[in-house]
Amino acid sequence: MQLPRPVIDALGPMETTTFTTDDGVDLAVQLFGNPEGPPVVVANGIGVRYFGLARQIEAVKQTHRVLCWDYRGMGDSQWVGEDRDVSMPRHAQDMVQLMDRFEMQRALLVGWSMGVQVSLELIRGWPERAAGMVGMLGTYGRPFRTGLPFPAGHLTEALFDYGRRNPPLAQLLLDIGTGFPEFTYWLLSTIQFIGRDVERDILDADIAGVGQVEKSLYMRTLLELATHDASDSLPSVPCPVLMICGDRDWVTPPRSGRFIASSVPNGRYREITGGTHFGLIEQPALVNRWIGQLLEEVLPG
Repeated sequence: MQLPRPVIDALGPMETTTFTTDDGVDLAVQLFGNPEGPPVVVANGIGVRYFGLARQIEAVKQTHRVLCWDYRGMGDSQWVGEDRDVSMPRHAQDMVQLMDRFEMQRALLVGWSMGVQVSLELIRGWPERAAGMVGMLGTYGRPFRTGLPFPAGHLTEALFDYGRRNPPLAQLLLDIGTGFPEFTYWLLSTIQFIGRDVERDILDADIAGVGQVEKSLYMRTLLELATHDASDSLPSVPCPVLMICGDRDWVTPPRSGRFIASSVPNGRYREITGGTHFGLIEQPALVNRWIGQLLEEVLPG
């Protein structure tokens, strides 16, 4: 889905290219902003492309170089079969290889949702590459078991496994979501997955992006996300970490962000009043101010 012209204009020029990983997967890459500026690397939500953080990219691109990519098998990246790794550590490995390719020795990592777990895995494996981390509306791992009451989390994982084995059903549900955007908006806002103040153009682009992902791959990645756990690595995180949560986010609730902020040696916590799992496009000015504060501390432009 194409973004509306005002959002495209705000993002400014975008450089696109392809990068081949060490296991032969072609990743679609997007670069924004000042080529000479300190680097910011964005790890997005599952199935979501750079659209999802358009307002955050807009906020930092004047002074910094921003690197985004489509996760393996998603967006414009190469589809990968059952023989290819889609775990959180593998996505983190893709991330550090992209940093090498574009000569980004140390960057501020900005992760949303699944991107928080990917960023934590990069810091686990390559701690010297992270100048700092902003985790937005995400968790350290096992999001459905830590976010939902028992046994809802276990049932959710079982549902994803069923969807992985029956991709036509998952495809049908997502086709309904993308084909009837007003119904989708009403349903998601009713269950408070999104807020009614969400920026609709970006939300619709996010949903369309997810709808285009091959469903068995999407469900397989969801299962990897659901079983991943980086809690053991938090005490050894060497860089400043800012966790931003929404007080109405029941997917990755505030207690998950508070746990990360209190477990890392240099953790900070901010909460979006009235924010859901999409708080970054409900109250972007507030979120961007907090990101800017950490960016000015660790990698000033």
